[in-house]
Amino acid sequence: MNRILSQDEIDALVNPSTNSSRDDDPRPSNSADGVIAYNFRRPDRVSKEQLRSLHFLHDRFARNLSTSLSAFLRAMTNVSMLSVEQFTYSEFLMSLPDPTAFYSVAMPPLDGLGALEINPTVAYAMVDRMLGGTGDSTAPNRALTEIEQNVMDSVVKLILEHLTETWRAITEVRFRIQGRETRPAMLQVTGPNEGIILLAFDIAVGDGRGMLSISIPAAAIETMEEKVAEGWNRTRRQPSASEAARLQANLGRVPLPVKTLLETRMSAREVLALQAGDVVALPHSASSPVEIHVGGVRRFNGRLGCDDYGKSAVTIQQAIGEVAAAGAL
Repeated sequence: MNRILSQDEIDALVNPSTNSSRDDDPRPSNSADGVIAYNFRRPDRVSKEQLRSLHFLHDRFARNLSTSLSAFLRAMTNVSMLSVEQFTYSEFLMSLPDPTAFYSVAMPPLDGLGALEINPTVAYAMVDRMLGGTGDSTAPNRALTEIEQNVMDSVVKLILEHLTETWRAITEVRFRIQGRETRPAMLQVTGPNEGIILLAFDIAVGDGRGMLSISIPAAAIETMEEKVAEGWNRTRRQPSASEAARLQANLGRVPLPVKTLLETRMSAREVLALQAGDVVALPHSASSPVEIHVGGVRRFNGRLGCDDYGKSAVTIQQAIGEVAAAGAL
């Protein structure tokens, strides 16, 4: 049966903008049936807890790498952790200089490839140091030559060895060089819209300073779930029984004055006349905390001892016991 549309129905079909405002309204993230809206344009696939754990984990990696690079390059080298953020791979590529020292990194047994980039300012300083120079010359405005890339390979291998050692707290993964290029866009690592975790480091070699960037596929982080969040705790080695006993014995020999400041309405003569066992009434509530100073620095809050009637009165010996007990915490 044929049906003739009314003018209002025709207008609704021709001008769908009348209903666009309803469709463009932001939808709640959690609907009644438990469906969560997900925006595929945003790479927020890793939780903040996992990002925090990765930051702590690679902060230790940066400290160890600083020591190794200083010995390897025979120059003072400082590596510090800057940030751990989520991006798409295309955003990462747009942030890189061209040309630069760019490497694709295999991560067996994990799927996918990572990427590593060393800023040209730092890369040329490293090459200059390894070829006998001072590393203080200005970086030339050109791409690395084949010989310079071969020299940089040894530095990158050292970085990946430390990265492998750091990731043993999470899983057994071996980072190794898959490919290298001076133009990042010419090296195929992953899709432009794939999510990555970008580890950014500040690296200084002598007077040269630049960025060290390492990208890890977000999909690889997702497969490990809780292992990443717990990785930092695994790196914190607990002291053995003998180490704990030796540490306690050494610290026990260090004298530190522990005292608390209490107000009193007594005169100086009355204070000097106090004997052990005397009871002193203080204008201080028994439930109010008192400040405890260790070595002249406020460290703890203590409490006063009370008698059976709840009065704010303590003996001198009892007050000393309360302060000592609070100072031992």
